Formats: sequence, C-alpha cells, structure tokens
Amino acid sequence: MPKKSKEQNNEAHTVRPPVVVVMGHIDHGKTTFLDYIREANVAGGESGGITQHVGAHEMKHNDRRITFLDTPGHEAFSRMRARGAGVADVAILMVAADDGVKPQTIEALKAIKDAGIPFVVGINKIDKLEAAPDKVKGELAEHEVLVEGWGGNIPVGLISAKTGEGVPDLLDLILLVADLEEFTGDPSLPGRGVVIESHMDGRRGVTVTLLIKDGTLRRGDWVRVGNCLASIKIMEDSNGDIQNEAIFSSPMRVLGFSAVPEVGQEFVAFANKKEAEKFMFEDRPLAEDSTDESKTEEEKKDVVEIPILIKADVTGSEEAIAQKIEELSKGPNITLRVLRSGLGDISDDDVKAVSAQEGAIIVGFKVRASASAHALAERFSVTIKTFDIIYELIDWLKEAVENRIPPEVERVEGGKLLVLKVFNNEKNKQVFGGKVTEGALRIKAIFDLVRKEHVIGTGTITNLQQNKMNVQEVLAGLECGLAAEANAEIKEGDVIATYSEQVTQRKLSV
Repeated sequence: MPKKSKEQNNEAHTVRPPVVVVMGHIDHGKTTFLDYIREANVAGGESGGITQHVGAHEMKHNDRRITFLDTPGHEAFSRMRARGAGVADVAILMVAADDGVKPQTIEALKAIKDAGIPFVVGINKIDKLEAAPDKVKGELAEHEVLVEGWGGNIPVGLISAKTGEGVPDLLDLILLVADLEEFTGDPSLPGRGVVIESHMDGRRGVTVTLLIKDGTLRRGDWVRVGNCLASIKIMEDSNGDIQNEAIFSSPMRVLGFSAVPEVGQEFVAFANKKEAEKFMFEDRPLAEDSTDESKTEEEKKDVVEIPILIKADVTGSEEAIAQKIEELSKGPNITLRVLRSGLGDISDDDVKAVSAQEGAIIVGFKVRASASAHALAERFSVTIKTFDIIYELIDWLKEAVENRIPPEVERVEGGKLLVLKVFNNEKNKQVFGGKVTEGALRIKAIFDLVRKEHVIGTGTITNLQQNKMNVQEVLAGLECGLAAEANAEIKEGDVIATYSEQVTQRKLSV
C-alpha cells in the first residue's frame, strides 16, 4: 500500500472510533451482549432502522461511535490477524460469572494476545444467583490476566447482557481504552481496510462488506482486493441505508464485484480505474491468475491450489525446481501455482509478494532467509523452507502437498433390514422392528432410509435388541427391535441400508 510520509496531512488526523471484537467461551453471552447493545441503539433512535447482518455494526454511546464485529468471536478474526490486516482495535474477553474460565476462554485470550490488541474483561450473567465474579477474577489471575482491583490494570466490567445492567459502564471502558491508545485516522486519504464478509447473493450478485480502517470510501471508487478490481456501484451502511461516502471504522456493504473476494484480505480504494490498475501492476508483479474459467464451481472447489515462490542460487537450480513442481502438479485435483521465481536470498519483498495468497509456500535452494523475512512470514502465515539438497526439497514439498489433499472417502455397504412394525416415530427416537435381509446390523451404524427404491433420509442406529436384550449385532435372517435417530419418518415396508465410510489419505504418484 502507498505509504504516507510523516509530513503528509498530520493536521488531518482525527480520532478514529474503535473496532471491537467480542470473544470468549460458548454460551458465555457474546451473542446476547451484541443483541442487547444493537436493540438498545435502535430503541435510542441512534440507528434509524433495523440493523442488517453485514459482518459488523456501528452504534453510538455518549455521542461517540463504536463498531462491533457482528459475529461473536468472529471466525475470520484469526485469519485476518494472520494476514496482518489488524481487523480489531480492542477486544472484550467475555466470561460468565456463573461458569468461570473455560477452554475456549483460554483460546480466545491467546488469540487476543497474538493479535497484540488491548482488551477489557466483561464478567457477564451477574444477574444469576450462582454468579461469583470474584471467583472468576481469581481464575483469570491464574492465567496471568490481572484485572483492576486484583493487582493488575486490565479494565473489568460486571454486566448482565440479559438485563443491561453494567453494559453502559463496559462501553465506557471501551472508549477509555480507545482514548489511551489514541486511535486516529485521516479522512482526506483514500479508503483502505479489510474484507470482513463476502458472499454471492442470488438476487444482488456478489455482496461484500468492507470495514474501513483509514481514509474515506466513496461510491464510484475503484477498489483493489488482492488481484481483484471492482468499481463500487452501491454502498450501504449496517442499517441498509445507501451512503455516498463513509469514513474510517465504518462497515459498508458494497456491490460491484464480479468475483467473491476472500474474507480477511485488505482493500485499497482509488479514484479511478487507471490509478488502480497502475498500482496493481507496480505493487504486485505476480503471474497471471491461471484459473480455468471453463471449470465448474464444483470442480474448482475440489482442486487443491498451493501458491509457491521459488528462490535459488543459480538459474539451473531454479529451472530444475520449477520442473519438479510442474511434475507434482500433474496429480488429480492439484494445482501448484508458481507465482514467481528468482535468484538470491529470501527477502521481505518475497514474503509481501505472496502474503495475500492463502497457504503460500516459499522454497529456497542453497539460499538463506533473513530474520525479518521469517518474522514477516510468521505474521502473514507464509511457510518458508530452505534446502541444500534438491531431492530433500522435492520430498518435503510432496509431503506438504499430500497433507493438503482432502482424503478419499469410500462407502462400504453393510447390512440391510426390512421394517415390519413401527412403535414410535419421533425423529429423535424412532422405535421399530424388522428382519435383517442382508449382512449384519450393528449398533451405531449409519444408514440410508430407502422407500420404494429411493433414499428419502438418513439416520443412525442407537439401540439393538433381541428377546428384549441389548445386543451389538444382528445377523441376516434374524428379527430384532431397533431404536434410531433419523431425519425422516420410518414406515413399515421401508429398508434400513447401513454402511460405513472408509477414509484413506491420498498420495501423489510422482
């Protein structure tokens, strides 16, 4: 991205509203908290409409804006962080006062620390009789999270997301952290930020939510996301209202893309297509996208694509490695895409060149990677491997490719049973009797429910009985009673066709 000089528009920098992610253990109230502040914002007349799901939403507290990532513990948060997109400025670590620190709490804490962002602790569900906030604070201290009043300086708020008690105080803490961090932005700059949601809408086409992290985004701007260019035709805020422009920290749903960009990629806006194309050419001298547009979407989905950058000591080595990679790429449903290759040590620029490519690999032969390149690679989740023996390089690459190939799943037919009598047809526990006509029926077997030679549902056998005794298996020719969970109603005359799935890791033949 174009870098600003220190002299550039220092006066134009203004306070930027914080972007907040809420993380924590399942059922600790993340969704309830976001629902409460969203509904309170609408009731307070701040939003002007029903908030639509666009990946994030804005609210006002004490006449100041705060943007919350819409999905609690946003599943794309780690991917965005790995790309260096810095999607969130502040995190709320949500812990239930009646349940305490749990495994996902620890995972959330690690993600927050890895992202290097400040956070506050929200101890939720204080309205419950079992609430023990001091116990929670003690458990947090065991994991080196020392909140205020417990020997540390991490802000903590006691709340009930259900009743709203303490929520305004927690929002005050968010704004206090934002003030201390001094988040700023320059509205005079072109917009830039992160893709936080993207999908194909059957009615509107490709719909993308852009979270603006700096500058101003305008309708008619040309936006670059990776190697993709788009002109913004429609821009909507989180209330669904059409906007002509928006500044930093705002989530905007835009139309104008011809392809669905990947969540977590960064975007840069330009006033016109010429500028965008020029920047794209100068900044990303990568190979042309070799995607075969003649392939169906289903075929593309099954293809494992691995982007690779080659660095070698001499041209001969470089060409030999490229040839071996081409041979590996001849396997079924595999594409090893060499983005570029060159001579010399692996540099920061090499890492940056592939940073937007998911799962990118940089292989080096008789070259070194600088410490800063390794650090940058870790930040962008780029794999760097160097070798002095070419067959070791190829063996490692072959193994890396095989580990990314989806395993082959083979269906193995099992026993069949003809349903003779149905006693209970509740879907979560259907009870019936029948006769095994082929093979053997086993407890916990999965099955197809067949009616008039058509599969109408699936299920799992949860219990088998013979002579009112539980058994593990019933052989062909014998009658038995069964209990099963199925997604369709089982009737007399149906056939229960059991099967198993044999999973085999696929190997390359080269």
